[in-house]
Amino acid sequence: MKLLLGFLILNFIYPLHGLAQNTSFSGAIRPVFTHVETRNWDGSFTTENAMNARLHLQLEYTLSPDLRFTSRLAGRYATNQSRFDFPLRGYTSGSGSYDAGATTIDILQLQWQPGANLRITAGRFQGRFPLAGFIPKGMDRYYAANLSISHTDGVWFRWNANPNWRIDAILHHNHEKGSSHAARNPMRFTESASRVGGYANIAHRNTTGLWVQRELGVSVYPSSFQRDGSWQTLTVVTGRAMLRLPVNASTGDYWAGGELGLIPNAPTPASAGVPVASVLSETASMAWQVSAYANDLFNRHTIGILYGQTEPNWVISSSFRPNNTMSEIRYRFTFSSRFNFEMRYRLRTDLYRRSNAALTQRDTDFYARVTYRF
Repeated sequence: MKLLLGFLILNFIYPLHGLAQNTSFSGAIRPVFTHVETRNWDGSFTTENAMNARLHLQLEYTLSPDLRFTSRLAGRYATNQSRFDFPLRGYTSGSGSYDAGATTIDILQLQWQPGANLRITAGRFQGRFPLAGFIPKGMDRYYAANLSISHTDGVWFRWNANPNWRIDAILHHNHEKGSSHAARNPMRFTESASRVGGYANIAHRNTTGLWVQRELGVSVYPSSFQRDGSWQTLTVVTGRAMLRLPVNASTGDYWAGGELGLIPNAPTPASAGVPVASVLSETASMAWQVSAYANDLFNRHTIGILYGQTEPNWVISSSFRPNNTMSEIRYRFTFSSRFNFEMRYRLRTDLYRRSNAALTQRDTDFYARVTYRF
């Protein structure tokens, strides 16, 4: 608590005295109403309604033309939260987010631009690589979506290798109690070899023509789970592509694409806490999603649909739960560049029925939210 108050004084009060010319302040507030209906594994039904909100307060200080410091305060609140807390730690829960009631620092970074084509970021940052579109979800490295709060602690290199391709490389730190983004059971970081992981991504830079997105990413988590008494390395390979469809219409920009992920050496479903009678593979895992969009209809409206599946031992996504199918339709009305309104309807079901459950679980949820940036 004392550390948090000291941070606020240093980064949000002191710059007002003599440093304002090099300092910029911004933020966002996002109130969300959620309604969730669940059919549980035993056949019973539960319903939950809640008002939620997420707050961002960000400060940027320019030290020189090629060096910039950024910090951001992030808070997540809900009518059904159990407490307020101020965690300042290097890990989140296995699902990849702090719980409701948390206020923390999710950006604390120093960014250096040594040349026109190279950028180096060090500290706590938001390095996210989802499938393109206004329903951004990722099979691997995407977090801080909707209400969630998470981050990466490490060093991030972004290199524009040539006019067509960009390479991102991240070395991230894993705390002994967990990763700062999603790392579900049975992933552990108690071994010294597991404390540093890596991510690399290659992406096509020209997004003005047919291709909105073309990317290939690889994550590596050394010694992060056990099988047959020995520590194993989790490697995640994902590919994402989004096309701009040749639709001849008077208004709108139409996209369609998908993402495919593979973990060639994965934990077993049982060790991931999802015992199923039959599965495609006990020691490998696959995940995929497809989505389509009608963007900027009449300059204000956007509609998107998405469907995705994850195997029971897909343990690395914050967007998708293991052993899950997800269907979603979302609508956005853009009032201005600072203010928009969204509605979402989503259906999630178990991909396989658990061997210890009478039925598959089914979650039907709806949200309505506004986002205001300042």
